Amino acid sequence: MRISEVSQITGIPASTLRYYERRGILEPSRSDVGDRDYTDHDIAWIRAVQRLLDTGMPLAQVQEYSQLRHEGDSTVPVRLAMLQSHRGELEARRRRLDEQLAFLDDKIDVYRTKLASQSSH
Repeated sequence: MRISEVSQITGIPASTLRYYERRGILEPSRSDVGDRDYTDHDIAWIRAVQRLLDTGMPLAQVQEYSQLRHEGDSTVPVRLAMLQSHRGELEARRRRLDEQLAFLDDKIDVYRTKLASQSSH
């Protein structure tokens, strides 16, 4: 599959796919004439990269994870530790967001109560 097709399928600009390739995150095979030739396996990996980035994982960490993945199963313990650590960071972020939502809900309640008391006068 050509890079333009992959870009359409994934919604990632071709320039970004090329950048990921330069960073070693993507490693598509090449045709006889040197064109990138993405496979369904590459598409699945691109989607996984998207998901990791969507979780807030820094690109440098995705790059490290990708390099470890390329090294094979011997790196599974390190990759597992990376994902567990990142999950902990997400949990902490969720707790902070829950606290912030609770604060906003309290302020909204204060203003609703204030408006309700003003309209009853």
